[in-house]
Amino acid sequence: MKQQAMRTAVTLYGSGTLDLQSAARQAGVAPDRLRYAVRRAGGSVPAVSNETDRVRVRAD
Repeated sequence: MKQQAMRTAVTLYGSGTLDLQSAARQAGVAPDRLRYAVRRAGGSVPAVSNETDRVRVRAD
């Protein structure tokens, strides 16, 4: 079960859906461990940005 949580966290972090801290917490691992898993899987670690972009969300 932990492997599935790690795979999900790697996917969400790699796509930028979750930040490093949130994805690591979801997987139950340290942030460094998650970053290592992303790199090992051939993914790229998203660039860190100090700016928060607003995303406009509308209901149907």
